[in-house]
Amino acid sequence: MQYIVMDLEFNGRRHYDIYPMEIIEIGAVKLNEQMEIVETFQSFIRPKFPLNRFALQFCGITKETLLKSKPFEVVIEKFKKFCGTDYKLIAWGGSDFFTLMVDCKVNRVNTEWITTHLLDMTRYYDGGLQQALEEHGLQFIGQSHSALDDALNAVLLLKLKPWIVSDANYFIPDPVKICTGGIKKWILISLEEALQNNQMLSWNDFLKDQNTEKYISIMNLSENEIRMVQNLFKKFAQMKYGRKTKKLLYA
Repeated sequence: MQYIVMDLEFNGRRHYDIYPMEIIEIGAVKLNEQMEIVETFQSFIRPKFPLNRFALQFCGITKETLLKSKPFEVVIEKFKKFCGTDYKLIAWGGSDFFTLMVDCKVNRVNTEWITTHLLDMTRYYDGGLQQALEEHGLQFIGQSHSALDDALNAVLLLKLKPWIVSDANYFIPDPVKICTGGIKKWILISLEEALQNNQMLSWNDFLKDQNTEKYISIMNLSENEIRMVQNLFKKFAQMKYGRKTKKLLYA
């Protein structure tokens, strides 16, 4: 059994944008059962969607570096080979697992290799990564928000509590949230705008919206997954409009 401590950096998005967060860097450390570092992995990823200037400044990555990098599907294949066949994935926060699965869906990459044995270290520590290091008298290694450096720092904390790797309290991905997380805000905005205009937005009208169509295309949603979005729309519409929505949800 090998333990892969990984960290991801994201392109991010504006207050509301239909594009997903999108991974722009992967850093990882491979440990053996004795908690010894066997190998490391680091790669930038060329984004598919518009670059977020704040995210680049936050991560200390240049636009030129990303545009010269390989696309997600190429980098992720290299990362899968790095992980091997018998491993557990460990991250500082479940959002890394979630975003990895979303990006795999966007890029039509199979997710079987990341759906089991996922350990979120934040369940065992309070506060952020840097705070946890300080509280345990550990010096931060390298540059903050550099994926490999953050992974190396997480390893320091993992070594303090090595029993974490034996815990069966795994992160469980929610397929509904993976399919609907990026459109939740747009549903709320659309319903609120209709309400302000004394209108009631139907599901079919929402489905024809340009942003909705773009989201379905970007996320490669199947008919069943579109129904997940529809169920979320119905839930929020009922909250906004009350019982009056019963007929209009399908109009």
